[in-house]
Amino acid sequence: MKKKLFINYTKKMRGYEKCPQHENFSEIFWSCLGCFFAVILISFIDNSSQHLFTEQPLFVAPVGASTIMIFGLPSSNYAQPRNVIGGHFFAAICGVIALTLFRETEIFACGFAVALTMLIMHTTKTIHPPGGATALLAVIGGESITNLGFVFAFIPCLTNSLLLVMCGIIFNNISKTRQYPKYWF
Repeated sequence: MKKKLFINYTKKMRGYEKCPQHENFSEIFWSCLGCFFAVILISFIDNSSQHLFTEQPLFVAPVGASTIMIFGLPSSNYAQPRNVIGGHFFAAICGVIALTLFRETEIFACGFAVALTMLIMHTTKTIHPPGGATALLAVIGGESITNLGFVFAFIPCLTNSLLLVMCGIIFNNISKTRQYPKYWF
């Protein structure tokens, strides 16, 4: 009985589909170009406006993963505006809550931040995988981030998300073969 359970369990690990084909060159080109220009724009805005926002950088690491999703997988449910904006915003709030509750036990705070983020994303239908990094950043991002408290959810997280979605809308729709977004709400 145990052997059969183990065999059935390990069969699940084999996978059941073939690896998808590569995208055509045009799609790869648009994806790369979109990523390039979105990151350049956010970096430029960050460099030009840091003094306006408590010296907090506008540009944080989870933007890279979101950029890949918006431009590399623009039709993915996880790349839609609701998911990008809500996912990062709720993740930042969850991370700050976790840090506030468990400041003395950072390891537990990290686990709680990501688990709470998953719960909130599922509940609000805003699953955006890079949000897990946003939740962790709120806990382990160093004093320049942790000292922001709930401001972190607005600047940089909400600001980054809004800028990325705007870039995605403008840039992805230039291509004849792309349409972004699929839905808003």
